[in-house]
Amino acid sequence: MFVHKEQLAYLLDPADYVDPEVARSEVEKLFLAAWHPVALASDFHADGDYRSLDLCGRPVLLRRHEGRFLAYLNVCSHRHCQLTSRAQGHDPRLVCQYHGWEYGPDGKVAKVPDGGCFKPFDRENARLQCFTADTCGELVFVRLAPEGPTLAEYLGEFHARVAAAFAMPYRCNWTYQREFACNWKIPVENTVETYHLPFIHPTTLGGFGMIPEEAQAHWLEDRSTTLVYALDPTSEPVKKQRQVSRQLGGPPCHDQYVHHHVFPNLVFTFADLFTYAQVYLPTGPTTSRTMAWMFSLEGEKRGPIARIIAHMVARHGVKANSAIQREDASVFEAQQRGIAATPFKGCIGTREERIWAFHSYLKRALASA
Repeated sequence: MFVHKEQLAYLLDPADYVDPEVARSEVEKLFLAAWHPVALASDFHADGDYRSLDLCGRPVLLRRHEGRFLAYLNVCSHRHCQLTSRAQGHDPRLVCQYHGWEYGPDGKVAKVPDGGCFKPFDRENARLQCFTADTCGELVFVRLAPEGPTLAEYLGEFHARVAAAFAMPYRCNWTYQREFACNWKIPVENTVETYHLPFIHPTTLGGFGMIPEEAQAHWLEDRSTTLVYALDPTSEPVKKQRQVSRQLGGPPCHDQYVHHHVFPNLVFTFADLFTYAQVYLPTGPTTSRTMAWMFSLEGEKRGPIARIIAHMVARHGVKANSAIQREDASVFEAQQRGIAATPFKGCIGTREERIWAFHSYLKRALASA
């Protein structure tokens, strides 16, 4: 059942989707202390493997060191060059590509070529800026602010569920990145409402949009919202799903579809054969980027039939999720253009009430911060 029985007010103004000052405030007050999934632990095969990326306007370098993950601002303290311009690679040293300044895992300067040129040298204030990294299952997260909640605190009661759903017996079989010509809130709003499903996803998710209210439930919390579909255990798709899970040696089926939004920008989906993690990141007032990972059930069985079935499950998930992402993205730019020119206040239906909860959080968080 839905929490509200009547339409809700649209709490944000059109300016909140286009104003550079609003975008700057959101990054500073919402995103720096948030945890963002940026990679998989399996992407790093050995100590010294690294990846670089832009995260909320900050160039970040993520490295594996002694089996754990360390994150730095990808900027040398010497003359501000990026330590590396490569998206990924391997180097046993944390060293600047320009003049060879080398740093220890704690970010302190370890070696300066021809160091006598820099006497007296303030080694402590020349250390790299470090960020906090942690893992949950196979997902590697980064927090940009020096202070803030731990990852376990941030994910709350879903922390254990994420850890189990994004690790064996589930395996990542699909990763996704895309740039959008829209404010980051537009794809977030899209993913937390089901009103659009019959129109944008007629052949992929359209059936979910027709599920009656009594077969679904919304939970609206201060820091998150959750949608749960109770799937019909007597339906052919659910019976087939149960059969596949048994053939693969998967965990007991729940016959549920669970969609969980951690404010402001982190989304998880849990089903018996598939799990998804997706993050939406601002790259400007009217531009954004998403990263996503799909895990499919690998199961505990290792015979040739089980391998074939697991491959078919993964292939089906990749095909379906790729189509869903394309369908969603087809309307984002039109939404951005419309909101930049709208004379309307807008309204939110009960099927979209998770948007209202998201907007409520934004108003509270930005005001209190």
